[in-house]
Amino acid sequence: MMGIVAVSPRPLPRGFRPVRSVVEPPHPHLTPGGIGHNDVMTLAGSPQNASMVAVRRLEHSDTAALGRLLDQDPVATVYLRSELRLNIGSGAFWGVVTGDEIRAAVLGGPLVVPWIPDPGDAPRLAAALASQSVPRMMVGPRASIHALRAEMRPRRRPRQLRDPQPVLVLHATDAPAVVPRPPVRRATRGDLEALIVAAAAMHREEMGVDPLAIDPASWRTRMTTLVDRGWSWVWVEAGEVVFKTELSAWTPDVAQLQGVYVAPSHRRRGIGRAGLAAVAADVLADVPVCSLYVNHYNAAGLALYAALGFRHSGDFATVIF
Repeated sequence: MMGIVAVSPRPLPRGFRPVRSVVEPPHPHLTPGGIGHNDVMTLAGSPQNASMVAVRRLEHSDTAALGRLLDQDPVATVYLRSELRLNIGSGAFWGVVTGDEIRAAVLGGPLVVPWIPDPGDAPRLAAALASQSVPRMMVGPRASIHALRAEMRPRRRPRQLRDPQPVLVLHATDAPAVVPRPPVRRATRGDLEALIVAAAAMHREEMGVDPLAIDPASWRTRMTTLVDRGWSWVWVEAGEVVFKTELSAWTPDVAQLQGVYVAPSHRRRGIGRAGLAAVAADVLADVPVCSLYVNHYNAAGLALYAALGFRHSGDFATVIF
């Protein structure tokens, strides 16, 4: 998961500690100043002509224009906006560019995350992604995912299609009261071993794949990164993580939760509701909106989020290859 550059120096959330990306190295064409000019696809005439449309890798000078594009929907694009702020992997974004403006963008790599307001721009971005390694997953706003997937070649049958995934939001003005406060706190390095086990258990339950059997080192690195950023919360009893959740994205106006999990032996005790309410209160002390997305068939999760005040804001889709 990559981003490109940090934007304006706004305050980061309490407990946030920036770290380097641990997912993949920069694109081989990257130079210290940005991208190589061979990463430009002119679609009509010369890319230097402001009236023409080009698809190219985005560079540092595109930060403001990319920010304007993503600001069209701060909730739907929170992950992309967060990656932009974190300055992870400059050059991972492709954009459809007209003059000084970017009208559609996609974050490439193993995880593809698009924002395509006009579906007519999807063929251009699909052609750009064809020059990269095959993605393992696509996640994002439902309309953008469908538009991009329809244009990607060769056609691939997904292993899983999760569609739709309701996007839910909770505003600070609607945050539930947390009385008494449960023993939920930000995770520390001391929680790492138990947290790695709990997160892997959730991944097995959710995805049908054991990350500790496939690549334990990468899984450990992933969880360590979340802890070091201050993006992980836990509720620990007798050394076991009975509840956990993390942030997948943070911006000054929206933070997105992921990985809400209660250990099976501790379910139906109200731990999920109490734990999530406490985490939401912490998040909403920093930003005005907390968001998450959930599988449409997760009736228990949808009921829990509704009880806490989360409201439907849109829909995502996830394609797993």
